Amino acid sequence: MVRIVKNPDVRRLEIIQAAEKLFGQEGYTKTSVESIIKKAGIAKGTFYHYFQAKKDVLEALVEQIGIKMETHFNSIVETKELTSIQKLKLMLKGEEKQKIASSPVMKIIHKPENRELQEKLNIQSVNVIAPLLAKVLQQGKQEGVFTLSPPVESVQLILAGSEFILNSGLFILPAKKRVAFLKSAQNILELLVGAKLGTFSFISKE
Repeated sequence: MVRIVKNPDVRRLEIIQAAEKLFGQEGYTKTSVESIIKKAGIAKGTFYHYFQAKKDVLEALVEQIGIKMETHFNSIVETKELTSIQKLKLMLKGEEKQKIASSPVMKIIHKPENRELQEKLNIQSVNVIAPLLAKVLQQGKQEGVFTLSPPVESVQLILAGSEFILNSGLFILPAKKRVAFLKSAQNILELLVGAKLGTFSFISKE
């Protein structure tokens, strides 16, 4: 039988994808390195060539999620046919955004014991996503929808604070309190950009 030699990036991706499926089906704790090896159809040595442990695969998944979100947000920002409000709706509440946010891997990341990985994803959001949001808010000012154009730092502060309160796993918010928090975030953003009351009502709708 002819041995198939794959590109290292392709092989690594296959391992990550196999692990992602197992994490979603069995959960992170119950998934073993052996089961990932079996799912990916590789030798044990191949796995350890790319990853030292199971947690390293999860960390690679975190990186992939960050790249996926950045690519998705960039595509929205660069779509000239969309208004600033339409872009913000897609970026904050769009179907693709919700799909990523509710994925099994994201639920694993948001467990308190995976705080380090969650912080890594949040840092990427602050450094990459916040500037893209600020760019859309600037577009809104040019359109005359907003009267102010907030600095990136202000957007970073809101984004980081919201992620910490809503997704860190350290705060258990009942449905009513969660809606109240989102309503407050909505009001702050409207004040920040000088928008009419209710402009960002989609933010507080669960």
